[in-house]
Amino acid sequence: MKKQFLTAAAVFLSVYSYSQTKGTSALNFGVSSFTSESKNVSPNSNQSYENKGANFDLGYGLFVTDNNKVGIELLYNKSTTEYQGFESSRKEKGVGIGLNFQHYFPLLKTFYAYAGAYGQYVQTDGEERFEGGQIRDIDGYTASLSAVGGLTWFISRRWALETNLISAGAAYSETKDDQSGTNDYSNKRTNFGLSSDGLINNLGFRVYLMF
Repeated sequence: MKKQFLTAAAVFLSVYSYSQTKGTSALNFGVSSFTSESKNVSPNSNQSYENKGANFDLGYGLFVTDNNKVGIELLYNKSTTEYQGFESSRKEKGVGIGLNFQHYFPLLKTFYAYAGAYGQYVQTDGEERFEGGQIRDIDGYTASLSAVGGLTWFISRRWALETNLISAGAAYSETKDDQSGTNDYSNKRTNFGLSSDGLINNLGFRVYLMF
């Protein structure tokens, strides 16, 4: 009986350890969404805005050693901002590529924590519409490098579910606005910043198919 129990335990552990062993490939799909809004509460103002959007990624990863994975991802995002009081709206979409490295730490049975590095480049374009019919074209890009961390649940030999919990890093971006018509307008902005998203502030989910 003891021998049978040990054999069953060994099989059970091998099924799950397979998910993080050298040579395992992983296809992933991820999605995250965000919404923010602000309102000017001044008695003489009725200005507010609402910003919402979503991020999607599709990628491939390879465990180069046990519990160490490198990957590449295709990225797509979109966002919409509605301004009340200014009577304008802004729509943007972006496409890009991301590279990542993740190291997995066992926690409890099939649950793991991970930490790693993530770099991405995203090209964006869109437009801003104003009351009166004016349209401003928007073009730009963002390059970033971040340290990330989160939790992974290896549900079975083939499937895993992962969530991002924290990140901190640096980003550089350039944006150019062009408006033609009655009032020609052109503006170019550059920005470099450091950011630290606290626990749960950068929540997103990713599903893995492993083989």
